[in-house]
Amino acid sequence: MNTPVRLHPTGAALLFDVLRDLGVDVIFGHTGGAVIPLHVELNKRMRRGEPVPRFVLCRQEGGAGHAAEGYARASGRVGVALATSGPGSTNLATPIADAYKDSVPTVFITGQVPSHAIGSDAFQEVDTVGFTRPISKHNYLVRDVGDLEWVLREAFALAQQGRPGPVVVDICKDVQLSQCMKARPARRRHRPEVPFETERADAILDALCSAERPVIKAGGGIIHAGAAAALCRLAERFEVPVTTTFNALGAVPFDAPYYLGMPGMHGSVPANYALRDADLILTLGGRFDDRVAVKDFALGKRIAHVDIDPSEIDKVIKTDLHLIASLSVFLDHALASTRHARHPHWLAQVADWRQQLPLPFGSGDYIKPQAVVDTLSELTAGNATLVTGVGQHQMWSAQYYRFQRPRQWISSGGLGTMGFGLPAAIGAWYAAPDLPVVLIDGDGSFQMNIQELATVVANAIPLKMFVLNNSFLGMVRQWEDMMDAGHHYETCLARREDCDPHCTKIDQTCRRQLPNLLGLKYVYPRLETLRVKDPQDLRAVLDQALALPGPVLVDVWVDKTEDVLPMVLPGGRLDTMIES
Repeated sequence: MNTPVRLHPTGAALLFDVLRDLGVDVIFGHTGGAVIPLHVELNKRMRRGEPVPRFVLCRQEGGAGHAAEGYARASGRVGVALATSGPGSTNLATPIADAYKDSVPTVFITGQVPSHAIGSDAFQEVDTVGFTRPISKHNYLVRDVGDLEWVLREAFALAQQGRPGPVVVDICKDVQLSQCMKARPARRRHRPEVPFETERADAILDALCSAERPVIKAGGGIIHAGAAAALCRLAERFEVPVTTTFNALGAVPFDAPYYLGMPGMHGSVPANYALRDADLILTLGGRFDDRVAVKDFALGKRIAHVDIDPSEIDKVIKTDLHLIASLSVFLDHALASTRHARHPHWLAQVADWRQQLPLPFGSGDYIKPQAVVDTLSELTAGNATLVTGVGQHQMWSAQYYRFQRPRQWISSGGLGTMGFGLPAAIGAWYAAPDLPVVLIDGDGSFQMNIQELATVVANAIPLKMFVLNNSFLGMVRQWEDMMDAGHHYETCLARREDCDPHCTKIDQTCRRQLPNLLGLKYVYPRLETLRVKDPQDLRAVLDQALALPGPVLVDVWVDKTEDVLPMVLPGGRLDTMIES
């Protein structure tokens, strides 16, 4: 059916015309007074049978924002979230900041009070442009309908170009209702292309050839650039081992002989050993995060850095060689050259270290959380889209899942947002519904956006959700035990008013269920719930959950005393890593 020609479309109609032209197929959001005209236009088009993006009604704006992130991370396309003014936009602050820290291409569209009411402290008025300025790549306030089309098109372009990131478009309500008599042309922006500096690129390649113990530290930019396959060819050509940072997991298949795992505070043994002993570290598309670039990280080493964002060069670690360029262009140049290298002794050492990838774990009377991730990896052949919240479960997932492909790891890195997992898994499923989506969460993180279970069951999304339940905010508990004399007053999720106020013990038998996850099937009809407590039942229950057709939540009672290892304590060096 052809879309009728609208000579003078309203702002609301114009918005959906542009979104359709840009290929937007899903919007995650919540409604409210300042975006009613957009929802009215959307519903009119649906009734006319016109093609429109699917609107997924999330139960809170923050959940919608994280769903848009999950969609973008899993697909590589722009994720879109829509919310009203005031609390609607402020609830998006965390997902906007999360997308900014992890360079996720997203567009957040918010309603605003009518243009004539701005500055009057009107109902649900908030300066969205003001508070999102430091946490977004760019933002706009649209006060004139003539500016709407070029702003939307530019917002989507900015979200994807260069280093990706979140862009905010705040649209006054009267703009949504007004007819566009004449659209203004887009502003001309002078952004000179950064020329590819062949000499700098060749100097980095020569350094790879001449180094005795080179390591590539690949960051999330490899995923954004679609350069994972080229990275693997480079590693093979130059016989250089590769460690993938948190945001680059999946860029190199787990079983590749040159793969080192994830580096840093909870990084793998081979990754941290290799970075410790390297004489050259080449970072590709990643910042030198403080959880990776620990004390004396660069001491006695040459540092090379290739990144599309010039602001990252020399920001944290001083480089010996650097290049500002697209990673795909740099890797194409490297593979087109005649250079190659051999590092047999270094790779032999790496092969020896790889015997501890991942670190072996024990067994006992209680389910080991590592065993949950390891079993899920085996049962899904390492091919599921794996989503997590934030905490111990997140690190175990990063360590023990055997990733096989880019864009299968969906997790909050730079901001570390608890509650990210459930809504992000919703977005990831809409991005790739033909792939199994597995959520591994902690009982603390899961509760922060538990309301999105309603979104899951309302839309019959077949998520498989596994909550590693230890009745603690486990990562903070681990730090308390290691560095703060074991005070658990604010981390024990089983604590009640009648508890001993002086209790600091980790009691495996204290399992008060707040909430009772098994009972959520009565709260959210069509949600299957299972529980497993005994290690010998673990595999069968996980297999059963994966085989069920609809959404399934599994409450896994794990060992409450288990810590995430290896660990480099804050202020420590790579050679002080705790392994057991």
